[in-house]
Amino acid sequence: MIPESYEGREQAYIKHTLLEKYLERLFMILGKNEDTICYVDCFAGPWQEDGDDLQDTSIAISLNTMKKCRDGLLKTYNKNVHFRALFIEKNKNAYEKLHAFLDTEAASGIETTAMNGVFSDLRGDILKWCGKTDFTFFFIDPTGWKNVVEIPTLKPLLQRPRSEFLINFMFDFILRTHTQIEFSKHMQEIFGEVPDTAGMSSKERETHLIDLYRTHLKNAQPNTGLKARSAYVKVLDTLKDRTKYDLVYLTRHPKGIQVFMDASEKLDFIQKRVRAHAKEAHHVSKTKQPKLLSTEMINEPSDEDLNEVKKYWLNKLSDQPKRFGIEELADMLEETAWFESDFQAALKELVAENKVINIDMKRKRPKNIVNFDNIERLVRV
Repeated sequence: MIPESYEGREQAYIKHTLLEKYLERLFMILGKNEDTICYVDCFAGPWQEDGDDLQDTSIAISLNTMKKCRDGLLKTYNKNVHFRALFIEKNKNAYEKLHAFLDTEAASGIETTAMNGVFSDLRGDILKWCGKTDFTFFFIDPTGWKNVVEIPTLKPLLQRPRSEFLINFMFDFILRTHTQIEFSKHMQEIFGEVPDTAGMSSKERETHLIDLYRTHLKNAQPNTGLKARSAYVKVLDTLKDRTKYDLVYLTRHPKGIQVFMDASEKLDFIQKRVRAHAKEAHHVSKTKQPKLLSTEMINEPSDEDLNEVKKYWLNKLSDQPKRFGIEELADMLEETAWFESDFQAALKELVAENKVINIDMKRKRPKNIVNFDNIERLVRV
């Protein structure tokens, strides 16, 4: 179910699974056109892991993914892509372990570099290592949030062209501190304002805070003619039904949003299974009695959820044909945080109910009613 090394670290397993799944898709897409791809882990660790192979860390996971993609690109497209990886760690002992591990990877064909120091102090060195032209993916996964996720801290990196980001937004910490006066300056730097969440429900408060942060992130990017876009995935507390942190994704490419949300949907099912088994193990340890696995393992949307998506579609459509491609899909995914499969399932029902027609669908499709890659036209009946 879950590797033994991740027992008690289920959230790390969820996070690393998303990182692996998304990076593989990203690198294989980019590699067809890029000669060099850079990866930067700004808080590499390793932290609390046993053994020297570090296979349960973002370090090994990212390197293994780069090797797999390099080999895949060479085999499939005869394209020899140069992968470069930079790992930052401030703790001296962790850095020495990191450095020793990278030495063992010297013959892997991936160019690796390690830097020892505080992330905010090394931003200039990081940018110098990246250069100005090669695509770079930044993984920002700190153990805290101060002097990390604030926009002024991240802005030098956010201003770099041809970059994408995956940021661990420590929601649990920020939720507990965003109303405290002593943290007002930090909140201003994180959100662009001091959030006022008085009178909001817990769900409304969470949505408001993450949307504020994503908007502030996007506004910090330079105007290049390409729209800044952001999506996110929740990583839940293993035993409690609340968000532990959000993994916030930032890009300028609508296809990136589609691929990220596709990886997030696969992660959603894995997370439900992991949490169900963790709750089962916790129950057994407390009561010494087995318990049936939670129904949260079920991954199908409820009728109520699907009705919300159907309403969304009907409000978006009219009796005049409207084109839907990757740009429109990315807008919808950003706006709602739903998955593409939710939109397709709702649309399938609307077509069956003769409420919507896909003008460009030449024959009946069992699953995807609209092909966003091809751009197709929908009309409300």
